[in-house]
Amino acid sequence: MQRFLIRTILFSLLAAGFFTGMIIGSELLISARKKELLTLNEGILNLFAGNSSVECAVDDRLVKHTVNIAESGEAYLYSFVKIKALLEENKHLETVFLGYSFADLLLEKEESWLFSDEYIVEKVKDYNYLLEPEERKLLLANNPKAYLNGLLKSVFSNLTTALGSNTVPKSAGQLVNFGGYKFLVRDKLNADPGFKTANDSIVKSHQQEKYLKKIYDLCQRHQVRLVLFTTPKHSSYIESLEADNFNMWIDVRNDLHADSLLDLSRYVLPDSCFGDLSHLNYRGAKLFSAYLDTLLNK
Repeated sequence: MQRFLIRTILFSLLAAGFFTGMIIGSELLISARKKELLTLNEGILNLFAGNSSVECAVDDRLVKHTVNIAESGEAYLYSFVKIKALLEENKHLETVFLGYSFADLLLEKEESWLFSDEYIVEKVKDYNYLLEPEERKLLLANNPKAYLNGLLKSVFSNLTTALGSNTVPKSAGQLVNFGGYKFLVRDKLNADPGFKTANDSIVKSHQQEKYLKKIYDLCQRHQVRLVLFTTPKHSSYIESLEADNFNMWIDVRNDLHADSLLDLSRYVLPDSCFGDLSHLNYRGAKLFSAYLDTLLNK
């Protein structure tokens, strides 16, 4: 019995050591390739980041001098580390357009996008090498099982991403495992119930607000303009928005004294352009991106 226990302990230690070595080795490899992974063409001046609202709305192939790195369910923590990495590798970037939709600051988004099993595994798999100790501790403390699962999956992701990188500067749509425009084929406008919260009252997310302000400070340090950016919403969505939520959204924006707000939530598009009340489908993205190109590149 004692011998069995000793062998089990030794095997567990060897397995833990093996996986730890694989995780560290893969992170060292991908970190050494960050320049090749993240160097953008010098013609790219504008960075669009955020969650699925931006992911589905901005076709960066149609908006000159622009790259879209938004991704579905992306908390501001991940936007922060991605923007930070790109600003460090691309000193020519001038403006960050950060998704700032009406629900982004709610506590339920923190609970889902930041601490749920699904999103921790998905994001840690691709972005753990960008996280600082503060972010790693936060995720580990709130959902250790999901974080460790994401770490194990990150080994394969790190290796394939690093080995697939090259020194050619990236243009729109070319960043690997870094988000990007999503060609959304969806027509669920009539099935969408509109804006609603999971709680009876409007509760603000501490972590979402914290990392929004960290993005603001980051852009200030790099002398890059930050624009809080709201994509088109269907009129039914706007009508269902609660006053308390809107006031919170405005109050947080007003705390960031040097930023700009580009609120295009009321930009008018036909119903056929909406995948649902708060997301554009591919038809909407085509029209809206053409408008953005005109707006930004006059």
